[in-house]
Amino acid sequence: MPVARFDEAGRLAVDAALERGEAVVLPTPSPLAYVVAAKTVSAVNRAKGRPRDQPVALWEPRFEQVAPHLALDEAERRRLGWLLGVERVTALVPLASLASLASLASDDGAPGWLAPAARFGMALLFGVAWEPLAWLLERHAPLFVSSANGAGALPAVDLRQALAGFGPEVWVLDGDALRDRARPHASTTTLRFVAGRGWEIHRRGIQDTLRANAGRSDYLADVLARADAALFRRPFARRHDGRAGRQARRSPPADRDGPVLLHGCRGRRPRHHAA
Repeated sequence: MPVARFDEAGRLAVDAALERGEAVVLPTPSPLAYVVAAKTVSAVNRAKGRPRDQPVALWEPRFEQVAPHLALDEAERRRLGWLLGVERVTALVPLASLASLASLASDDGAPGWLAPAARFGMALLFGVAWEPLAWLLERHAPLFVSSANGAGALPAVDLRQALAGFGPEVWVLDGDALRDRARPHASTTTLRFVAGRGWEIHRRGIQDTLRANAGRSDYLADVLARADAALFRRPFARRHDGRAGRQARRSPPADRDGPVLLHGCRGRRPRHHAA
């Protein structure tokens, strides 16, 4: 399997693979796992060995490109931007309308760029911005992205696992030296915004599990309070659902496996629903 380093030759190899329409495996910052990314959904799913139309997330770190197409008020858009860019969760959020997808297909310069990450009026967004990958995202975003694993396997959290999970035609960018391998790693927590209910945990992942493992409960309340403190200068205390002053209703997360089990360099790997 071809391995690219973080040097000029590695950048050229990854850049060329994306230009050819291929999927590449990329590192993301600790404590997140590696991901597989491409310019098309079919390329991501082909690399993972699963049906070509299976849902994946849109990777567009320039949030201002996505925000106008979401059925969120201004306060919730700002909160979502913080959740994606600072907390680095994945988010499932409502689109302004299904009709808006048809208009996107004819937009000059971005034909259909959002529609492949949308199902049933909801879009799945991955917004991680990371300086070591800035050159790639500036050139190729938006990309489509999923966890770096083959069908039925667990997400890769280091180069060795990434190499084991994909065929020899898939380039892997080695980011192990840029990550803290002593920390546990896993795929992101996915949050979901539901009209009338607010934010919920859709799929458990590394962010909420790290909090649970530290003996602190209620990740959702904590992360929304931190977002509000950063954005609106609100006291760092309460859970919010996006409508000022109202507490969010709790909703059971769509994760039948319960909290994931984490691992670092050794130990058990997390149970995880791959994106």
